[in-house]
Amino acid sequence: MKLAKKDFPDVGELVIGTVKKIAEHGVYVYLDEYDMEAFAPAQEVLQSWFHNLRDYVKEGNKTVFKVISVNPKMRVVELSLKRVRVDEKEKKLLLYRHKLRTLKSLEISLRKIGQDPRRALEILWYLEDQFGDPFKVFEEVAKTSPKILDELDLDPQLKEQIVEIAKQQIEIPPTKISSIVKIVSIEGDGVERVKTTLTELLNHLREKYPQISTKIYAVGPPRYRIDLVGQMPKQVEAAYTEAVNALQTLQKKHKTIATVQRLE
Repeated sequence: MKLAKKDFPDVGELVIGTVKKIAEHGVYVYLDEYDMEAFAPAQEVLQSWFHNLRDYVKEGNKTVFKVISVNPKMRVVELSLKRVRVDEKEKKLLLYRHKLRTLKSLEISLRKIGQDPRRALEILWYLEDQFGDPFKVFEEVAKTSPKILDELDLDPQLKEQIVEIAKQQIEIPPTKISSIVKIVSIEGDGVERVKTTLTELLNHLREKYPQISTKIYAVGPPRYRIDLVGQMPKQVEAAYTEAVNALQTLQKKHKTIATVQRLE
């Protein structure tokens, strides 16, 4: 099935190819995203002349190639396997899987709202233009807010479907920010002042950010650790900033001296 918006790949582009035939002089490949045939010369597949082409590819296998030449008039595309780095291959395969997954989700969504599922490919291209990886529309809704859909030129009913898909399919790992607070007081009742400062800080953060798990515990006086954990990265970051600012206010109030070191 043709997934690409354009008719031919660009030189240097990574493409998904299914090996159709292995010949002595090279490998014939079907480009899944472009619905066309391509060819990888033997010298662009073999890493060493001590090996055979079948040591690197097998009929029916799907893998990643790099385009090294394109002749649109002759409809000839030449590929290289050995010029593809491992990290490039993994990234491209993930993007391809995301495209297929997004397309399937869009087709189902369009059927649910009574629209032609064949429009799914056109919407996929639109989301690809907006996000690079079209699957990111679901990830961004889950990570941030459905409000990101406000700027997209999509049917309101489809936007509702995208939000539902994000809720059902995207599991966002929690964000954690930890820091070490070194806090002391030279007053006679310094221990109580330190305790009060940290207690008020904890209560303040829990009241202002109830959706974030906040813990403060002793590492070994005068060092204390603050752990902030939440599902929304921006909220956790905001809570950390609030903790630093609130601590500055509280140390003046209770005559303590505090420094904060964020842990990576």
